[in-house]
Amino acid sequence: MITERQKEILNKIISMYADDHTPIASKALQKSIDASSATIRNDMKILEDLGLIQKEHTSSGRIPSVAGYQYFVENDLELEKISENDLFQVMKSFDGEFVRLSDLLETAAKTLSSLTGIPSFVLNIPQREQELRRFELVMLDNHSVLAIFTLSTGEVRTNQFILPKSLSEANLAQIKQIVNDRLLGKKILDIHYSLRTEIPQIVSHYFSATSDILKLFDVTFDGIFDEKIVSSGKENLLERYKILNKEKLIAQEIRLITDNDELRTVEFNDQNLFKDLTLISQKFLIPYRGLGTLALVGPIELDYRKIISIMDLTAKVLTMKLTDYYRYLDGNHYEIH
Repeated sequence: MITERQKEILNKIISMYADDHTPIASKALQKSIDASSATIRNDMKILEDLGLIQKEHTSSGRIPSVAGYQYFVENDLELEKISENDLFQVMKSFDGEFVRLSDLLETAAKTLSSLTGIPSFVLNIPQREQELRRFELVMLDNHSVLAIFTLSTGEVRTNQFILPKSLSEANLAQIKQIVNDRLLGKKILDIHYSLRTEIPQIVSHYFSATSDILKLFDVTFDGIFDEKIVSSGKENLLERYKILNKEKLIAQEIRLITDNDELRTVEFNDQNLFKDLTLISQKFLIPYRGLGTLALVGPIELDYRKIISIMDLTAKVLTMKLTDYYRYLDGNHYEIH
């Protein structure tokens, strides 16, 4: 345990370092802490021995350590009042009518990265929790087919492919019938399982040459099981962290870290994909569907109070707009694509 004064010193070092990224000396802390320079130096030595602050080689001042940031986030993090400008920017970003879910998620990502200066990522509800609500197969010409999947969030996935010579348009109609009879209303994870268990048995009853039909099922559903992630601002850190370009891996890592009951997560783990980076995430409500996830990935030296306050506001405004969006969508209207 550290004393209240030591906690105050740690918080001040974190706050001041977030402003200008220069090491903090005891004299600089005297202006805001009611204690002598010697007392402050002694407390700083204790904080350093505990691993909460550290010395930079080029300066006599101290900077927060990863452990110091972690202690701050776990014990002293409070949301701060949003500035009028930031509040205006968030509200302005979401102003107007949205007719596509993807536009709302992209707006959230762009707003977060713009106001925080670090890369942002937005995930829909976990793929395993989404259901297949509607399925269509459309012949575009004599050879090309478009598979259209409507998920429970209103998201539409499409997949275009070439119909093999060995199969006909009548075969497509049979496949559509099987999907609508057996897979409609199922969760995506269950569909993945059914395509390996139940569907081959059903196909064997209807078709003599089952291998071509089963391959067509695989082609038709190609991509629907992939996690979709919306991102913005990656160029801000891409030169330092090439991993930010691997969105599929990022989506998997965010899911792994946030797969719990916590609504907000700040992750400092240097053993995962985001080594030397901080992942800040906050879940937001997608009405009557589940929880999506906002995430920011940046350097460890961040102004956590400001950034998390902006993220919290963005999540609330996003949920408000999603409520309007689904109220409209569920009122017998269809999403415009």
